[in-house]
Amino acid sequence: MKRYKLRNVLAVASVASLLVGGQACTDLDAEVFDRAEASKFPANEEELLSTVGSTYGQLRGFLDPVLVLNEATTDELVVPTRGPDWYDNGSWQQMARHEWSPVSPGQINGSWEWAYRVIAGANINLAALEESTLDVEGKEAIIGELRMLRAFAYFWLMDMFGNVPIITEDTPAGNPPQNTRQEVYAFVEKEITEALPSLKDEAGVVAYSRFTKGAANAMLAKLYLNAEVYTGTPQWQKALDAANAVMSAEAGYSLNPEYLENFAVNNGSNTDTYEENIFAIPYDKVLAGGMNMHMRTLHYAQGAAYGLSSNPWNGFATRAEFYNMYSDEDKRKAMWLEGPQPSASGDVITFVDAVDGKLKELNFTPQITSLEKAFGNEGVRNVKYEVQRNNTRNDQDNDLVVLRYADVLLMKAEALLQLGQTAEALALVNEVRARAGVDPLSTLTSDILLEERGRELAWEGWRRNDLIRFGKYISGTWEFKNASEPYRDLFPIPSQQLSNNPNLKQNPGY
Repeated sequence: MKRYKLRNVLAVASVASLLVGGQACTDLDAEVFDRAEASKFPANEEELLSTVGSTYGQLRGFLDPVLVLNEATTDELVVPTRGPDWYDNGSWQQMARHEWSPVSPGQINGSWEWAYRVIAGANINLAALEESTLDVEGKEAIIGELRMLRAFAYFWLMDMFGNVPIITEDTPAGNPPQNTRQEVYAFVEKEITEALPSLKDEAGVVAYSRFTKGAANAMLAKLYLNAEVYTGTPQWQKALDAANAVMSAEAGYSLNPEYLENFAVNNGSNTDTYEENIFAIPYDKVLAGGMNMHMRTLHYAQGAAYGLSSNPWNGFATRAEFYNMYSDEDKRKAMWLEGPQPSASGDVITFVDAVDGKLKELNFTPQITSLEKAFGNEGVRNVKYEVQRNNTRNDQDNDLVVLRYADVLLMKAEALLQLGQTAEALALVNEVRARAGVDPLSTLTSDILLEERGRELAWEGWRRNDLIRFGKYISGTWEFKNASEPYRDLFPIPSQQLSNNPNLKQNPGY
């Protein structure tokens, strides 16, 4: 059977739009390709994929707002106001200080709406496929993938908001009731475990951007790892079992010897990359845009140095205390730009700072002196996702990594540590550290493991989730943030959603 990569259907909005353009002759008796007879379509796995491509395509919205919100409220990512830029009605400062509200920043409502768009698409697809009497090879796998897409969206709703409505293809029209966080947890668990048997068990270009058994078990490990947060009852053995299922999968996942290769331009076409990257969201600078992390973090004056057709936006950075967790020997430190920045000719870039009007050399410093009035060179920048040089667009061709084998190793280590099997947990952490070129640890504690997860998974969207599980999100203090109120472990139900659905009740504290 011909193998089909999902990135090729991500731009598809409907079956009709996929088929338009196939008609190339003028014979009046020629077959018409811009319509599909229900009894004949879909007839194979590729056509099945085309029907769900737009639902998979909704995942591209995960980068912003969901990942951005989950990182910018932690110690890993900060967006200081620089002169006239990056104030945005104080939203980035609210995230940094844990002072958000039900109406601001907009990423809170945006995350809610992103998740329910994914859920709506999955429900529409499921209703159509489940009612279809066609017996098509691959149909059950696609149904399983749709249930995984829905479970993925509900995982983040549960994680970020707690009590949310469960809406399936069978939910009656009207305002749905609000379910408890425990009910949503049980729903996500059921969706994943029931979908698992039908999913493909492979890695590589076929499965790189689709929910496979490996991706489902990795999500199950995430669910069980946070079970105590979501339900009050820990599930460390189940988390261990799920991680073991990923590690023993026929797909044969492994660590890529080159850490940053996992995030390189066109990372989806590299064999070593998709053996570590269990699930990624594909981007294409022309057909499936949105991967623009380089524009968010690089300084305005660095556009020419990278051959970009427009200047970057000089926003996202990290705090000094997080950057200082990396030793000089750590290969992962190469993801950060610190110190003097060269121009295309090799000279140090100069710029006029919008804050004080002075001509300066572009020298990225770890320390950020002010959240409200940061100088243009302050804050170390992140180029984990390789900058695509000589690019005429603001978007790039890097795929967004969501689940990686290294994360699975660290999740298994955490479960083992909680179960009292410290020696085995330590060996797994040192396996990840060995790839980074740093000395092995001789001991392992929860705090040490949290630091290692930070170094390994920086800017991948999991930091808030980790800090809450380790009890550091509220009590932890870092630059520009003091200890915050316990209720901020959850984001508020957005005011717009409360207005739309009178059955919703606001989270306590808001």
